[in-house]
Amino acid sequence: MHSSAPPTPVPPGVAPGEASVTGRPPSPRARRAWPLLPLAPAVVIVVGLAVAVAIGRVGVSNLAAASDDHAAARAELLASVLTARLAQLPPAERLEAMQRAARKTGAELLVVSRAGDVLLDASLGVPDRAALRRVVEQRSGEAITGLGRARFATELLDRNPEHALIAFVREPGAPEAAPALLRALVALTMLLVGVAAAVAYAVARDANKDVDFVAERVRGMVQVRSEPAGEAVPVRTMDEVGALTVAFNALVDRFAAAQSSYQSDLERVRAADRDRAAFLAAVSHELRSPLNAILGFADVLVAEVDGPLSTEAREEVEQIRISGKHLLDLINDILELSALEGGQLQLSRTRVDLAAIAWGVVREAAGLVGARPVTVRIDGEKGVFANADPKRVRQMLTNLVGNAIKFTLVGEVVVEVGREGRFARVSVRDTGPGISPQERATIFQEYKQTQAERSRRRGTGLGLAITRRLVAMHNGSIQVDSEVGRGSTFKLLLPAWSDARGGKR
Repeated sequence: MHSSAPPTPVPPGVAPGEASVTGRPPSPRARRAWPLLPLAPAVVIVVGLAVAVAIGRVGVSNLAAASDDHAAARAELLASVLTARLAQLPPAERLEAMQRAARKTGAELLVVSRAGDVLLDASLGVPDRAALRRVVEQRSGEAITGLGRARFATELLDRNPEHALIAFVREPGAPEAAPALLRALVALTMLLVGVAAAVAYAVARDANKDVDFVAERVRGMVQVRSEPAGEAVPVRTMDEVGALTVAFNALVDRFAAAQSSYQSDLERVRAADRDRAAFLAAVSHELRSPLNAILGFADVLVAEVDGPLSTEAREEVEQIRISGKHLLDLINDILELSALEGGQLQLSRTRVDLAAIAWGVVREAAGLVGARPVTVRIDGEKGVFANADPKRVRQMLTNLVGNAIKFTLVGEVVVEVGREGRFARVSVRDTGPGISPQERATIFQEYKQTQAERSRRRGTGLGLAITRRLVAMHNGSIQVDSEVGRGSTFKLLLPAWSDARGGKR
């Protein structure tokens, strides 16, 4: 019989097949999230200030453009009015009138010829002739004068195209309304940003409390309780956190149903496993008792205790003995595998001399060769010790040597003992038919055999499977290296024995 071991129970609150999250450090790839409570008001303040600065820049820029346009209009109006006034005055009084107008308006006034010669001057500093010529040609625009940056306008004097009056009006360095605009903008920004930050803080605080509440209840569900799924998380709000809580509670309900089904299935598996163990115990007793009797009487007959046997009778009795021994080995393998799967087999570790065990196995296995031209020998180091169960080491080595002899028709079977790092090594090398790469992947599985084994109808395919499980129980490993037609090498690595000082022996 063969049955898989019952599933390993999982802690309450953890789904089957999942690892418990209690005490486990967060994944190094997990993204670190910003705290919600200080982040929301900070974002509102930064965005509000950025918008206020942008509005202030646009407002000041528009005020500056309006101030420039106002200065240009003043220059045109002053030039037009003063030209009409000067046209009514005699030439001797025109300079005085220009100076009075310049003082009242704060402008600079010039009467120039088309060639750039200054005829009347009421300015802080006369530009050069080339600049004056350009001003006369442009009629209006922007220039740098003694006032600084100024707007100018030109009008013909006395309807004479050779004489022109130029009025320069200073452009303000900063718009007059800019300070008032900035003060109002700062006050409005502080008010709106303060209110928005307070609202954002309140919303973030409430959301943070809800998230902390849900997280605390979820962490509480991880703790060991009478109910594996814990208690449902109360829904306190109908926002996104509330929707998440509802979805989580639905997931918990599904988990609880799955957990209940799992526990029910687990109980059934455990019951089946107990029934299997009881059945195997009864069957092993019922099968071994008659088999031992058969083998005992066969040995008596072969020994001719009850009288001599004919050649034909001896061969038949020998066949009975061999078949009975084979059947007993099969029963022992099945019971051994069952004990391994059920976790009933315990190791008794001690200091094991691998060379001594290898000599014993080789001597016992030499009788399996029969009349075939096969040599069985041992090679390697002496004094190699492993930290292992001597009975199980002998069992593993017997399986490997027995398989090697069984499939080697001509050549040799060599058992090598040595060390490999912190492991003690035992290798079994043969000159048999070898194992193909496809079969190498399955030979350590239960009830799997190579083509050569299947053709001989021998064994159940449990020997290597049992060996693999025993090696794993010792925290060792088993490896195979084979080539079709060239033989195979099976290598066992077992933990080496260490003395009290920590050195390898």
